[in-house]
Amino acid sequence: MVAGASRPSPKCMAGNNLMKNLHLQLVTPERTVLSEEVDSLTCPTSEGLITLLPGHAPLVATLASGELTVKSKQGNHFIHVAGGFVEVRPNNEIIILADGAEHSYEIDIERAEQAKKEAEELLKQQTTASEEYATTAWMLQKNLNRIKIARKHSHRRTGINHEGVFNQ
Repeated sequence: MVAGASRPSPKCMAGNNLMKNLHLQLVTPERTVLSEEVDSLTCPTSEGLITLLPGHAPLVATLASGELTVKSKQGNHFIHVAGGFVEVRPNNEIIILADGAEHSYEIDIERAEQAKKEAEELLKQQTTASEEYATTAWMLQKNLNRIKIARKHSHRRTGINHEGVFNQ
């Protein structure tokens, strides 16, 4: 900055990416889980957690099984993803292609507990082939993540948004 020059006003920066929201689209093979303007997105990748904000550089990353945290003016979303890919495109567009995804309030804890027990039993068997073992270990980890997310956000067990409308 040149001495004596003033800082740009927020109005001047309105065209700057830093003043915009992100457009997030989260899709699975079965459905569109979320499509809205968001302030930030934190997601689990194979390299660790990343937080995406407006103006982020383009990137493609592999999603790990875990929790997506979406923050927006409409409210926060906590979503379990079971792997996939996240792509940050120019103009603050984020596309997530997930193998599976469900909001924390959609997770059936009893079903996840049962799947966890089944995976643990399979892992105890010595006859499990290495490919089957890897698949079973992944299923165990996925269900442990689902249980953790559902319990962590159990006080938010309804799909009711900030306007009092039930979201499916």
